[in-house]
Amino acid sequence: MDVPGYALITGAGSPFGIGTACAIAFAQEGAAGVALLDINASGLEVTKAEIAKIKMDTPCRVLTYALNVTDEAEVTRVVKDAASQFGRLDYVVNAAGIALKHAGGTAFATTEDWNRVLDINLNGTFYVLRAAAAIMLEQDFIKSSIDGRSLQRGSIINFSSIQGVVGITLSTAYTTAKHAIIGLTRTASEDYASRGLRVNAICPGYTETPMTTKNPEVLKAMEERGESAVPMKRMGAPREIADGVLYLAGGRSSFVTGSALMVDGGYTSR
Repeated sequence: MDVPGYALITGAGSPFGIGTACAIAFAQEGAAGVALLDINASGLEVTKAEIAKIKMDTPCRVLTYALNVTDEAEVTRVVKDAASQFGRLDYVVNAAGIALKHAGGTAFATTEDWNRVLDINLNGTFYVLRAAAAIMLEQDFIKSSIDGRSLQRGSIINFSSIQGVVGITLSTAYTTAKHAIIGLTRTASEDYASRGLRVNAICPGYTETPMTTKNPEVLKAMEERGESAVPMKRMGAPREIADGVLYLAGGRSSFVTGSALMVDGGYTSR
């Protein structure tokens, strides 16, 4: 996937989650280092141990940071520290997020739930993007590991969702946040496309993660939805989402910015 540089990934402490899959994929594809961020400190150590098992010619350096992405000052400090430790920051993946349903729909959504979802999913993404972009804009372009061509100063991938382009019942706050992520992605990409900073969004569909499988009732509903609404007739796997992230991060997408890549088994094609 042509990702020889250094990556920072939020939401990387959930075993079998998408952020963790992204971290492992970067290491497998030859990244020089990965900085793992998550509120779950023990989960970060599990992800780090999984990366250590990967057979590679040059070991991937791993940094871990336990933090809440809603803490603006701490996010800024950690992003700066990771860039300082690595010497630069080439790829940022904003995978941290939560999802919840509002019983009864929009009219009964609590302000507490609304604020929590937007704070983590939207504000957290913005804090990381802002801190990383300021660093990336000051560094040299990275070179392709395949053909040596100049690629970009940095590549940022924000996590939206199929709910960034469609509405789904009982999901007021989550759908709003994911729509906003696409807007954030597009305006940031416009700001910096001419300066060698690429910003894209990835929009996963129904995916088997701890967030969707820990509740048997939710899992059953998701599986039924996947069978009835997804043309591929199944849910996606975290590694399949990670493959899309690596494409957007690396040299294979050097002429792609401001896009929202659907990785959804065809759900939004209908």
